[in-house]
Amino acid sequence: MMMKFARSIGSAFDSLTVDGVPMGKIEAMDHFGRLSEGRKKDETWKEDLHHLVRDLMMGGSSIPAHTSGTTGAPKAMRIARRDLVNSARLTAETFGLHEGNRVLLCLPCAFIAGKMMVVRAMALGLDLHVTDPRGAVLENLNPEDHFRFAAMVPLQLHRAIQDDRTRVERQFDTILLGGGPVSEALEDDLQGLSTAVFHGYGSTETVTHVAVRRLNGPGRRKAYAAIGRVHFETDERGCLVVHTPHLSTKWHVTNDQVNLIDDRHFQWLGRMDHVILSGGKKFFPEQLERITAGVVPCPHYFTAIPHERLGQAVCLVLETDRGPDEVADEVIQAVMRVLPPHQWPRRIVALRAFPRTASGKIIRQRIA
Repeated sequence: MMMKFARSIGSAFDSLTVDGVPMGKIEAMDHFGRLSEGRKKDETWKEDLHHLVRDLMMGGSSIPAHTSGTTGAPKAMRIARRDLVNSARLTAETFGLHEGNRVLLCLPCAFIAGKMMVVRAMALGLDLHVTDPRGAVLENLNPEDHFRFAAMVPLQLHRAIQDDRTRVERQFDTILLGGGPVSEALEDDLQGLSTAVFHGYGSTETVTHVAVRRLNGPGRRKAYAAIGRVHFETDERGCLVVHTPHLSTKWHVTNDQVNLIDDRHFQWLGRMDHVILSGGKKFFPEQLERITAGVVPCPHYFTAIPHERLGQAVCLVLETDRGPDEVADEVIQAVMRVLPPHQWPRRIVALRAFPRTASGKIIRQRIA
């Protein structure tokens, strides 16, 4: 049964409640304007938040956004107000959010996940608490605060449950993860946690998540399930096509290869751009990295290198100040414990620093 919403699309951005204080347009823009004016040089997140609130409340037909830039240069785009509201309503229906629920913004508003937390607060009448997206989430919160819903990247939740698992359970009812894959190590750590944790699938183009996967509890699943009236198919490459009846653009062709279970469920395999074809076998680096994330002691990724007999072979690229000869034995021993022999890397490359997108995602480079 669909929820009824008190705020129409036309009035969705007329007000915002922050820490229990209702604010009209002028009050909200002044509040975040003062926050931005008092920022330190490295606190650009405050300026981004102010600009977002202003863009939403000034009444334009759309707001600016950028694609992630993981597999190419970030592309500028605009998201219609109607699409923002419809996405927020799908989130409310998926997670049972209601007017007055307290929610946490701990992500930068330069990217879609942070933008949508503010949009949800306005469009659904939620009570928004804002904290610095940098550093440890729990360090920036009053231990007595309680949140019905929060969105985080996997690293934020990993650190939080390492810092104080009991506090996470006490302070959060539901956490939605996004912005990157969830490692097997983190997923294992989430078992037994009373907080419901989900992983979302989506992008800037789909106005954040269009499918979710429960990571813990009795509803734990390996497959992503569509939300709302979203449904899926695959193209001739085996890549996911997302149908979004709630958005202005009704379908989106992705470069994500999937195992399509039916038109509402899929298992994500990895990016077509990254696949390694070795000796007639297809390896998805993202799947290998889910396994090795808790084992290899530094940031890393797998990629393909040319191989005379196999066509391509697996290469492991490390981010470390140490040379490959210094780390090879330690890393190979770790990898051999968790991966089968046909997936072992034939070469190890050590780089001092990976190129990354503005949101911190690693930009993979092919190794000659």
